[in-house]
Amino acid sequence: MATLELNVQKRETRGKEAAKVMRREGLLPAVLYGHGQTPVSLSVNAREFGDAMRHHGSTSLIVLKGLGDETALVKSIQRHPYKNTPQTIDFIRVSRGEEVHIKVPVVLTGEPISVRTAEGVLVHSLIEVEIAATPANIPDLISVDISHLELNGPAMHVSEIKAPAGVRILTDGEEAVAVINLPAREEEEVGDVVAEGEEETAEASQQVPAEHGGPQGGGEGLKHETHIGNKSDTPETPTSS
Repeated sequence: MATLELNVQKRETRGKEAAKVMRREGLLPAVLYGHGQTPVSLSVNAREFGDAMRHHGSTSLIVLKGLGDETALVKSIQRHPYKNTPQTIDFIRVSRGEEVHIKVPVVLTGEPISVRTAEGVLVHSLIEVEIAATPANIPDLISVDISHLELNGPAMHVSEIKAPAGVRILTDGEEAVAVINLPAREEEEVGDVVAEGEEETAEASQQVPAEHGGPQGGGEGLKHETHIGNKSDTPETPTSS
């Protein structure tokens, strides 16, 4: 797991207007939680934070310079709805030997035969899993080999993921990770054939006399029924700004 340093400063300002002023000055409002201590409001250089995330990722252990060199993890990043730029950051205190709960990305490796031949379409349904690990053991990602998946075969589930050493996967084992489906056009064609068959059955039922089991009176036909925290110290949903 990568460890990086990030310059932070305590801030006294609060509220949305103060946060807007900070962002115009190239700063991001942030809050440090954890270990039962009073949350600390911080400011972070937006460019420095963005560079750190691009090069090291959001699961890196961070040394907060200017705050007694406390160590922390990024708990959450609130982003602009369409620019996708960070707006506020929540950090959570950790010690190096402390087990924490954090979400890490799931990256698929390997190429199923049906995907290679364009007969099937890969559906990546779970993009991250929650894990428990000490900061030193937190992986940048969880790699999952899906080369064995078959077209219209069973999905791969979280329970089949082999966790790295020192890592426990907390996400429900029944959650599907990936599956190979028919291309959308083929699925539509299959659906059309089924629908046509149902229509023919319904039409035929209208022609059966009532005394032989056909519809009574009105002739209605057949009815067819077809989204981190310390293990023991997770803050409530924060308002960073």
